[in-house]
Amino acid sequence: MELQGHIGRFQRQCLGLLSRFGGSDRLRQFKFQDDNVEGDRVSKKDEIELAMQQICANVMEYCQSLMLQSSPTFQHGVCLFTPSLSETVNRDGPRQDTQAPVVPYWRLPGLGIIVYLLKQSANDFFSYYDSHRRSVNKLQNVEQLPPDEIKELCQSVMPAGVDKISTAQKYVLARRRLVKLINNRAKLLSLCSFIIETCLFILWRHLEYYLLHCTPTDSQDSLFASRTLFKSRRLQDSFASETSLDFRSGLTIVSQHDIDQLQADAINAFGESLQKKLLDIEGLYSKVRSRYSFIQALVRRIRGLLRISRN
Repeated sequence: MELQGHIGRFQRQCLGLLSRFGGSDRLRQFKFQDDNVEGDRVSKKDEIELAMQQICANVMEYCQSLMLQSSPTFQHGVCLFTPSLSETVNRDGPRQDTQAPVVPYWRLPGLGIIVYLLKQSANDFFSYYDSHRRSVNKLQNVEQLPPDEIKELCQSVMPAGVDKISTAQKYVLARRRLVKLINNRAKLLSLCSFIIETCLFILWRHLEYYLLHCTPTDSQDSLFASRTLFKSRRLQDSFASETSLDFRSGLTIVSQHDIDQLQADAINAFGESLQKKLLDIEGLYSKVRSRYSFIQALVRRIRGLLRISRN
């Protein structure tokens, strides 16, 4: 039982990494990097950004594995996130750099962090895509670039002494920097695509359970509700330590109001603009990816779930 408790705490702490490395904290990490790193600042920032995206991708893959290992069906799957979209509601808006409240490790994060990460990854994808395309065009026309831009590219490879080397050597350094930047953006595009697809999968599985299979606790008699509360307290330190644990086993209490609020918030958060953006991403990345993507299918399934009226 003690081992199961440690496993549960480890799993919850892994989920907490999504807020730290996939949200507004990442912006502060970049600002800290700009203020404190000297020398090859641009390359260091690229490495940090790639590492943060890799952490997010690893955590999302871990979440997906937990859900798939628990059960292939919706009725018996483990729910890793509560039916709350408050994270994405609080973080959306003009002050997206506002620090989100820290969720204690013993509390499950809300599904809103997945929606927020989905939106952020979609925006990141287009930013990386534009940067990748510009760098490819520059690489093909290095000799036509302005001298100031050539110097800036060279300084990211050789911080000092650029003015003392020949023009031909500057072109070599500029090409080296552009190739490195192109490879970096290609990796980021791959990670963003994976994060988006995994976010959609997790969102779909949770909505499938909450909107179709979850029995609200306030629809049962008081004896059942009391027994559920007792189980919730008894199992809160062993979250997901067994593959059969889920909300129906008493992991938390979900009311009819929670489900109705989830559906209303999800309809607003997963709007037409976001859906179009996700489909555009699949269309753009399908030209270069080496594996099939399920973004379109997942978007279609989530859209269908949100149209269902729960009786």
